[in-house]
Amino acid sequence: MSRLIIGNQFKKGSLILLTIILLFVVVGIALPSSYHVERSIKINGSNEAIFPYLNNLQKWKSWTALNNNKDYSLVQKYSGSAQGIGSEMSYNGDKLGKGNIKIIDNELNDHVSFILLINNRFNTDGNIKIDAITKTTSKVTVSLTGDVGFHLPNRYIILMMNNIAGSLFQESLNRLKMIIESKNSDSNEGF
Repeated sequence: MSRLIIGNQFKKGSLILLTIILLFVVVGIALPSSYHVERSIKINGSNEAIFPYLNNLQKWKSWTALNNNKDYSLVQKYSGSAQGIGSEMSYNGDKLGKGNIKIIDNELNDHVSFILLINNRFNTDGNIKIDAITKTTSKVTVSLTGDVGFHLPNRYIILMMNNIAGSLFQESLNRLKMIIESKNSDSNEGF
């Protein structure tokens, strides 16, 4: 009799586990495979003052979340061009993980486009666009777009992408704003 009870409990447990796995798969299939994250900020600075910080990956550590303040173990290596198309940075850190960024397109004082590979899983297209509002005020917009295909666990991960990447973008844009505007106030003090 006890074998019958144990056998029935095993069947029930197996059925529940199978149902959970099936539910995970069905919901995962219904989830979107693509994502788009975008954040903007208004900066009191010209396109000409902002663009050098976007087009030079070595300057990114001064304003992006890819810096040692975010991850003390972060190691960055640069290759390719010093700036602009073809410049590349690989990074590795305990908190930020492993990744690679390569600038693939740019237009002077307008935009920088890049490819970002995160933890050998997410291959994303990035863009940083500068729009002049006035001669001395600009809007900077950072965006990431990608598609994880049929990889179900990644479809669940991208549900959090807007919050995770979005908060990192906003933090980075706030830092860029602070750098540009402090340089502007330093240069205005001379008059």
